[in-house]
Amino acid sequence: MGCGRIGSEVASRLWQNGNQVIVLDLEPENFFRLPDGLRDTEGATLVGDGTLQKTLDLAGLNQADVFVAVDVRDSRNALAAQKAKYIFHVPHVVCRIGDPVRQKMYRNLGLTAVSPTELTSNLILEAIQF
Repeated sequence: MGCGRIGSEVASRLWQNGNQVIVLDLEPENFFRLPDGLRDTEGATLVGDGTLQKTLDLAGLNQADVFVAVDVRDSRNALAAQKAKYIFHVPHVVCRIGDPVRQKMYRNLGLTAVSPTELTSNLILEAIQF
């Protein structure tokens, strides 16, 4: 869920490695970030709200092995990830949480939460070590 820079890159790499991918986003123009082959594959893109159960049903979450939520808003990612994990029982669920404080809270709820803020900060601090 989410076809921004991160979502399109993750989806592209998964697809290039031979995985079946369905990319869900609220804005159809975001799909232009995807490679032509993926974007042109029937059923590979779905315009809709990934926080809604009926949209997740349409995306086939009941058959998914992995769900990745990388919308720009933490609350949307957390809500969609919780639905994927606890309603659809997707085995591997990962969500992007920009706020490191919220990331810890969502981890305590049993979600795999990744914080680009924390990761980038760590890389910068490593780069400036003398």
